[in-house]
Amino acid sequence: MKYVKMTEKINMAIINSGRAYQAWDMDNGLPTYLSVILYELFYHKRLSQKELVERSGIPKQSINKGIKLLQEKDYLICEYNGGDRRVKECYLTKAGLDYAKIKVGPLFDLEDEIIYKMGVKRVEKLTELLEEYSHTLWELVKEDEKL
Repeated sequence: MKYVKMTEKINMAIINSGRAYQAWDMDNGLPTYLSVILYELFYHKRLSQKELVERSGIPKQSINKGIKLLQEKDYLICEYNGGDRRVKECYLTKAGLDYAKIKVGPLFDLEDEIIYKMGVKRVEKLTELLEEYSHTLWELVKEDEKL
């Protein structure tokens, strides 16, 4: 309990940044699950449905819904990964990449602006610390669940 003020600031910063992304999605007419799929596949080119779920924390049903919507518009293709017939990898078509540039490209610009304002070194350190914090929190939560 002695670090309450510090953890409150961390939590509020994380919550507010999440809210900012949600507000951005709403302002741009995108449900979060679609925004995440477009964002992740723009950067990583090919990801399985399982990887999209793990990376985002969004429920599998929502990721499935987004994949189906993007497939219907010919923005996304899912195909079996080489030798493993159990894993389908998804990737954006040319039209899907163009759509992603329109829909989430401006978000990339905002993120670049933040990095420019804060400085690369500070953002790298922030990222490292947030990853360590969230990993440690998950480990402690898992341990607590076992008790």
